[in-house]
Amino acid sequence: MAESDQNISFTSLMSALPPEHIVRTFSHFKGLRLEAEQILKSLREKGDGNQFMVILNLSTRTIKKLDEEHDSSLGAINYRFQWEGTTGLIKVVPSERHDATSNNLGRAIDRKLTAMAIRWSEMVWAGTSTYKPTAGVGKQGDQAFLPPARCPNGLPSGSWPTFVIEAGVSESISRLREDARRWFIISEGLVRIVIIVSIKSSQVTFERWQLAPSNAPRPLTRAHLSPLRAQTPNIPPLTIQPITTQQPYSVQEVYVEPNTVIGAPLVIPFVAIYDRLPGPGEHDILLHAQDFLEITEKLF
Repeated sequence: MAESDQNISFTSLMSALPPEHIVRTFSHFKGLRLEAEQILKSLREKGDGNQFMVILNLSTRTIKKLDEEHDSSLGAINYRFQWEGTTGLIKVVPSERHDATSNNLGRAIDRKLTAMAIRWSEMVWAGTSTYKPTAGVGKQGDQAFLPPARCPNGLPSGSWPTFVIEAGVSESISRLREDARRWFIISEGLVRIVIIVSIKSSQVTFERWQLAPSNAPRPLTRAHLSPLRAQTPNIPPLTIQPITTQQPYSVQEVYVEPNTVIGAPLVIPFVAIYDRLPGPGEHDILLHAQDFLEITEKLF
């Protein structure tokens, strides 16, 4: 199989889901809410496990409600939604602490940018906005960042983010990696950086994903994370390149435990998230060990 074919195959909603994921054919919202409540109950009791529901046979009206009416679709359940055609994938968010971790990561980045004298109006976070690359396809992240170049009227207006955060429990790590790949594919490379956050009671893992040329040499180690990690230099994507010539990989990982951080500082290339070279006083964002302790303080 060609590399481009492998990349395109990363778009499946059914790929890399936890073994206990639920598959249901949609009949009514009451049943969907009951399923979501059972997933949430299990996550809270165990602290980990499956957080995904695959829903089949969705109508256009049902997709619209799941996408736009979070406060009423699943009752009090917090969730993220994506779909292809008539198939939807729901990720149940276990607790406010998980949302807080994504939000804290965004705030830490804002603090670094403020220290560079970048105005707050040039730090646009789109939250759980939905991105629809083609008819019948949509995806929400946990957080998404857009630079001024992608907000010509001061608002996102459907522009692709340059930077996305995806978070979940530790058993979701394979699906989170799939979602990182998916962002690059469906945006055709307009998304430059994805940070995935894998949360369990004793450790939080941060992985920074980006694109690299598909003909780069492959190492013999760390294949479960990144076939290019050991030999590909840490070069941010400076220009938009056809996705068929690229492949996603994890360029850096940071592991956080109570009072311990391994792998910091995490580097977020300025040029990748702002779509321009840094000016005077501007530079790559560095998240240090203390930043990660503050980002995760509500989890331990």
